[in-house]
Amino acid sequence: MTRTVPVRGVTAYPRRERRHWADAQVARLTARLIRRGVSWLALALAGYLVIEVLTYERTYPDMASRMKLVTLSDDPAMRMLQGVPHAVETSGGFVVWDAGWILAAIVGIWAMLVAGRLLRGEEESGRAELVLVAPVRPARVVLVQLAVLAGAVAVLGAAVAVPLAVLGTGVAGSVLFGLGLAGLAATFAAVAAVIAQLLQVRRRVTAASSAVFGVLFLLRMAADSAGSRGWLRWFTPFGWLEELHPYRDPSRPALAVSLTVPVVLGGVALALRTRRDTGGALITEADHARARLRLLGGPVAFAWRGTRGMLAGWLLGIAGYAFVMGALTATVLDFAADNPGYQRLRESLGWDAADLARGFVGFMGTLMGLLIALYTCWRIGAARAEEAAGRLDHVLVRPVTRRRWLGGHVLLTLASAVLLALASAVAMWAGAAMTDAGIGPADTLAANLNPLPVAALAMGLAVLLFGGAPRLTVPASVAATVTCYLIEMIGPALNWPDPILNLSPFHHLANVPAEPFAAPAAAVMVLVAVLLGIGGFVLFERRDLTGD
Repeated sequence: MTRTVPVRGVTAYPRRERRHWADAQVARLTARLIRRGVSWLALALAGYLVIEVLTYERTYPDMASRMKLVTLSDDPAMRMLQGVPHAVETSGGFVVWDAGWILAAIVGIWAMLVAGRLLRGEEESGRAELVLVAPVRPARVVLVQLAVLAGAVAVLGAAVAVPLAVLGTGVAGSVLFGLGLAGLAATFAAVAAVIAQLLQVRRRVTAASSAVFGVLFLLRMAADSAGSRGWLRWFTPFGWLEELHPYRDPSRPALAVSLTVPVVLGGVALALRTRRDTGGALITEADHARARLRLLGGPVAFAWRGTRGMLAGWLLGIAGYAFVMGALTATVLDFAADNPGYQRLRESLGWDAADLARGFVGFMGTLMGLLIALYTCWRIGAARAEEAAGRLDHVLVRPVTRRRWLGGHVLLTLASAVLLALASAVAMWAGAAMTDAGIGPADTLAANLNPLPVAALAMGLAVLLFGGAPRLTVPASVAATVTCYLIEMIGPALNWPDPILNLSPFHHLANVPAEPFAAPAAAVMVLVAVLLGIGGFVLFERRDLTGD
């Protein structure tokens, strides 16, 4: 005869309560995975908008100088880059026009990458199977994850709306702009969620999502290239944000579309999730291709094989942006000639009024330097990703030292930075040549090579973080680089003290080609970069390998 013995410490929950408990645990895990990125991004967005508003009010103090901004809408290149100006005589309208497209790109890319990581990366690593051990269905997990992502983009929208409202741009307009950005980010997250159900590998999900992002951005540029093509804005999230007009004559249909489409796409992603197995995909390819053994003979070649796609993407992006800025040179010069506020801004930045064209090229070269510096941070982050995925363990069991492996990544980062600078110089010269701006290839080459010491410094910091605090390799180095750039861009205009300005390496760059190259400052930055890199190598050799 047998009898049932109750197990102490185990509570039997009803099925509904167990499901709610599982949903809460999935939501908690998802929030934990993305909370750091959301916090850093929200702080960065809020800080950037505060600086944008203060700089606008100082640069354009009267209505006459503000109304001249409307004339920029006559230039097709300016419209294609930033959109059609709307209510730019107000601080809120100017922020939407001048910074809206940048903020949209940032939050859109972030949401897209995070959604791919959660909905495909977790399955690829095998961690999703551990979550599904709980009493929760796969589609339910996707629903909870999308809900947490919706909350995250709402936080980002609030991080945009609150500082704008506090600075007096208008509460209603600030809230609408925050909602518009949140809707755009949610749309790209939903796009990535749908693609994550179709493709099996996270890398392909990221590539496909990035392609959709690029096509939609180009569609917005085509819509703004001529008034007759304005109807194309309704087919891209960037166009919805532009049509929103939060600070004058707001468009309710644009807001409704930007908030409805991500819900519909999220529903599609949920429906597709029920039609596939965990770890599988709806689009599969028969693997009949031969094994590709090229570039597997050493750690440097393998690092190049794994990141050449990322380099190609950065190369196209930086070259395209440099080309547009080169094409805008003549327009900016005409606008600056009769604008007192812009003249004061030039003086605060140290531009030579007698050589305004080369001063502008030097300024744009510094901006390209920021982008190249950010690339070096992400490129060292690729080394961290290789370690986090566990692939580094298989490399180091062979006769490969840690120093040789990390040195290969550093060498490739330096070579890639030079390649990006050269591509940017050629593209900027080509754009300026189209508008007869009087800028030669030697000028753009000097302007784009000038900030490479700052890129080396950013890389050195990333290597140091990789050796000492590997999980902070990308976020901390990127945050430090962007902060230093903002100090240089807005500090002089707001009369910040010299001790603060001197903290930024960008402040020590000469405005080449309008000014001679600052060799002593460049030498110091390179030396500091070398010391930071050496410190990173030493720390890396003395610590354990850590996973994701």
